[in-house]
Amino acid sequence: MCDLSKGVREKGRAEGLTEGQIQMASSIVINLMKTTNKSMGEVLDMADIDKAIRPEVEKAVKALIQSDR
Repeated sequence: MCDLSKGVREKGRAEGLTEGQIQMASSIVINLMKTTNKSMGEVLDMADIDKAIRPEVEKAVKALIQSDR
């Protein structure tokens, strides 16, 4: 049972870290888009956003942009 709870905790931690990376990357992308007047794709490349989280970052950025309107 102890090994199971450890695995659950580790999975939760990994998911939390990924979510934090997505939120931070989204903020960075939006700020760079505003200050550089570049497209999201250009900024994602400039900021060297990890390909593993890029689709989630794109989705988050789009949602944040829509909520600001």
